[in-house]
Amino acid sequence: MSDSEEDSQDKQLKIVVIGDGASGKTSLATRFAQEAFGKQYKQTIGLDFFLKRITLPGNMNVTLQVWDIGGQSIGGKMLDKYVYGAQVPTPWGLCVEEQLTSLRH
Repeated sequence: MSDSEEDSQDKQLKIVVIGDGASGKTSLATRFAQEAFGKQYKQTIGLDFFLKRITLPGNMNVTLQVWDIGGQSIGGKMLDKYVYGAQVPTPWGLCVEEQLTSLRH
């Protein structure tokens, strides 16, 4: 094993994007993780999952797990399971205050 392999640090972070349906969560996640943008709307059923690997200064490799939660899942029984372990729960939408209100109910 080389010195550079021994010096590398690997981290994993879970980012959960939640919000109302048709608010742009999937577009945001796709643009971030895949550097692509789809022009047609396709509803996310349940959840979708993206990975993005980045290298930070100091040779730290980070794998970002981006969990895109479908808008209809917000009030569902699985939401707490999806959000569990997330370092970055991210409410997303046109009006964040309205999104947070939706999440509380």
